[in-house]
Amino acid sequence: MRPTPSSVGRHWDGSPRISRHPRSPRVAATSPSRLLRAGRCRRCGHRTDIYPRTDQRPITLHPAELATTHVPASCRWHLSSGIAHPHGDGSAWCRIPHAVVCPARTSTCAASPHLEAVRRHLAVRTRRLIDTGAFTPAPPPAVGPPPRAAAAPARPIVQILLIRYLAPGPLDDIRCVAQTRHRRRCPSPS
Repeated sequence: MRPTPSSVGRHWDGSPRISRHPRSPRVAATSPSRLLRAGRCRRCGHRTDIYPRTDQRPITLHPAELATTHVPASCRWHLSSGIAHPHGDGSAWCRIPHAVVCPARTSTCAASPHLEAVRRHLAVRTRRLIDTGAFTPAPPPAVGPPPRAAAAPARPIVQILLIRYLAPGPLDDIRCVAQTRHRRRCPSPS
């Protein structure tokens, strides 16, 4: 009896092999405006939805709807036919700009205790993403004049065994990687 080869998309028992890939911004197939809809915040790593306003400028909204009683009137938005409108339709639910609850930004409007709880929840999730290595926040923008060019690069390129690496620091700080006859690492610091 010969085993039958399994197909590439299935496990040995025939169950489907599901591979989850990170979602990048893309055009929604059902979008009437054909604009980007899903994305991730570069500062906190959380999912955001991008919609055009009535004046065609994009706005980044938090993907969950919140009760209007917990959200200040200036931060309320609703969607109609894929277009974001300032809230005023009388419904009990609304969307909010992501900047209001983003833990990496300062809030743009007066925050209620409920919004502060959402912000704290997102801050904990951001810390988990950073700790597990699933997310690296964008570096803050540089403030001030650019640094002057130094004589030696801060992170030179080092070649070890025909492979080039970006050094973690200046050459003087790199530890020797040679081994002694007893297969111990060289005691020389450089």
